[in-house]
Amino acid sequence: MFPGYSGIVQYGHRSFLAIALCYALLLNIFFVVNFYWTALITASQRNILLVALFGAWIALTMVASFWKQHLASIKPEEHDETFRQTICHYLRGDWFAAEAQILPYVKKYPKDIEMLLLQATMYRHTERYEEALVVLDKLHLLQNSRFWHTEIETERSLLKPFSGRE
Repeated sequence: MFPGYSGIVQYGHRSFLAIALCYALLLNIFFVVNFYWTALITASQRNILLVALFGAWIALTMVASFWKQHLASIKPEEHDETFRQTICHYLRGDWFAAEAQILPYVKKYPKDIEMLLLQATMYRHTERYEEALVVLDKLHLLQNSRFWHTEIETERSLLKPFSGRE
């Protein structure tokens, strides 16, 4: 009923929030003018404002619908099968099979942050702390690593007691 609300709930995208806030602002302005500053507008002006508000509701609902269709048409990329298999080996504790899949994958995709983080975690589990720190340092230099900052720093803090670095 409220333009952009279903998009906020379903996708959490900022454009839906902007649409909802825009309509909320228009609705609040109408309420203030209609109920607080009653002397400013006549009954016919109020009806014109109601029609304009309804038109804004239709327009913003159409824009939200367009964005919803656009976002629904974009399919998320599926992870590579190697990544899935590596996660399975990692979760089973089969460190050597996981490493056998990680190393060629990282050579092919050297900027894959998730796989590098998995490699560092696997090195920590196999007590190869210096190698894990090298991978974490490499991760820190990558452009999109800021999205994984918490996980990287958690992994680094788990390695502190074992490493000779400060």
